[in-house]
Amino acid sequence: MNRIMMRNSLLFGIWVCCCLPLCAQREKMSKKQLDVFHSISSNEIMEYVHELCKEEYNGRLAGTGEYMKCAYWCAELLSGFGLEPAGDAGSYLQHFRMPTTDLLDCQLRRQEGDKRVEYTFPRDFYPGMNSDSGRVKDAEVVYVGYGITAPEYNYDDYKGVDVKGKIVIIERGIPYRDKDEKKRFDLYMRYASESYKLPRALEKGAAAVLLVGKLAHTGIDFRKGVIYTHIDPSMVDDLVAKAGYTREKLRKQIAEKHQPCSFNTGNTLEMNVRTRHYPYATACNVIGVIKGVDTTSSIVLGAHLDHLGNNGLMFPGALDNASGVALQLAVAKALATSGVKPEKNIVFAFFGAEERGIKGAIHYLNHPTFPLDRTMCMLNIDMVGNGNGLAVWGAETFPEVAGVFRQANDTWIHRAFEVTPYERATSYSQADGDEFSKRGIPALYIATTEELKPMYYHDPRDREETLTPEIMEDAAKMLFLALPEIVKIKGVLREK
Repeated sequence: MNRIMMRNSLLFGIWVCCCLPLCAQREKMSKKQLDVFHSISSNEIMEYVHELCKEEYNGRLAGTGEYMKCAYWCAELLSGFGLEPAGDAGSYLQHFRMPTTDLLDCQLRRQEGDKRVEYTFPRDFYPGMNSDSGRVKDAEVVYVGYGITAPEYNYDDYKGVDVKGKIVIIERGIPYRDKDEKKRFDLYMRYASESYKLPRALEKGAAAVLLVGKLAHTGIDFRKGVIYTHIDPSMVDDLVAKAGYTREKLRKQIAEKHQPCSFNTGNTLEMNVRTRHYPYATACNVIGVIKGVDTTSSIVLGAHLDHLGNNGLMFPGALDNASGVALQLAVAKALATSGVKPEKNIVFAFFGAEERGIKGAIHYLNHPTFPLDRTMCMLNIDMVGNGNGLAVWGAETFPEVAGVFRQANDTWIHRAFEVTPYERATSYSQADGDEFSKRGIPALYIATTEELKPMYYHDPRDREETLTPEIMEDAAKMLFLALPEIVKIKGVLREK
């Protein structure tokens, strides 16, 4: 064989090796499936995002009428796609109680000699979105570090200071920068959350709380008598300056000495918060299903429908999580119209109140539509609208699943692709998937990598223009290809 023939033979062999998987994939797909695959469109996905971010939904806060209006819109789409309802009493909606609070006003003023210094929203503070109503007039301001009492570590931020009737400043997180990871984890899990710190301040007699870190935080439960707001770190510097401190100096001193540094700042503050609480408000999950050949076994796709609402500014929540909802709607429509009967049920769950403590996912798990012991896994879709690469976090531990996603990407999508090992959640949940994981149902996370645009997390600037539509289209196409193959895997996924 001469060199030309050898070269041509080699090139032909390479072509065959590269093209056989592609040809096999094409042979598996009918013309209808192929047409549906190509019909998945970034334009349609962005239309869903645009709808979800509309002012009429007012930031989609679970427990409000605006959220319910958005849920009805989502349910109507699932009905139009042809998914079967899988909520309460033959509907798409699965209701649960979700107390909510209307924020009417929040004012902060500091007395400085004969004049009052007015702090302004949103520059200096974000109101506490589940604060009780109340007015605290000319109260002394006390810095109490992290607001933690941990006798087992001989640590107490309240030791030696009187906070009765006063306003306390509390830092986020924990004070320790200890090398002992077990100690740090234990402290974090017991003491870092606001659900511990705010009641503790109330027990000590504090009249109100300033939480350091300007956040729109809807996950803090309403408690009668707890008045609070979130303040910018620059406001802490204003309030501790009389004592010769800066916030950074205080944090550094506490961390290095592993000892509290709590003191009266020498300032007085007037704090006036007006809210209206609705203890019997409700929210819902929106659930539809494409029934499988085996109707007793399922895979769950989950994307949280809610966001942070309005604290004086509306939070559109484009990336978090209109992107995930829009992507999941696109996949639901494509699979429902493809004519493919999956081996197992494919459940599309749009969870409510993720931002308010994972309440919707917890409700589903306590009242499952389909048996949990026959739910093979959960795929969590959250914040997938900004990037240039694709990933499935946790899939590395399940090679069959990882292989399906990788083949779909390598054959059709051609993006950078990653998988990571699975780590089962054990305690504090930060996403819907964590709750499934704690119940023994592996939760894998559909993600995007290589961020292309600025990311605004829990920020009113999280708008449509910060998304990259093409990556959402490709993520939807990857799921469209992968899901019918994944549900062919026998049984429930288990850690190796």
